[in-house]
Amino acid sequence: MGRKYSMRCSIACTLDIIGDRWTILLLRDLFLYQTRRFQDFEASLPGLTPSVLSARIKELTAHGIVTSRLYAEHPPRPEYLLTRKGRALNPVLVAMKAWGEQYAATAPGAASLQSDLRN
Repeated sequence: MGRKYSMRCSIACTLDIIGDRWTILLLRDLFLYQTRRFQDFEASLPGLTPSVLSARIKELTAHGIVTSRLYAEHPPRPEYLLTRKGRALNPVLVAMKAWGEQYAATAPGAASLQSDLRN
């Protein structure tokens, strides 16, 4: 995990939870697909290493943003989904998407997200 701000500011506290690299993109995938498996995240996020993915999932789970359930019996494997607390982040991601479409999409190499993040 990256360094934390450890400040009393509510924005800093939020960033302590969701501000690490890849975390917002994991949340984006969960809003777009509702449930995701480990290999789904790996496929949609090239460059994300399994160890970092595992750490981000554990962090989001520890904060009650993501939960898991088993989808296979042998061997049992988890799929991940947002909790109510996680779904409450929807306006944050929608605002980031809108800002990106208006301002960042014109940056060199930027790609616009085609899927809608609404529930």
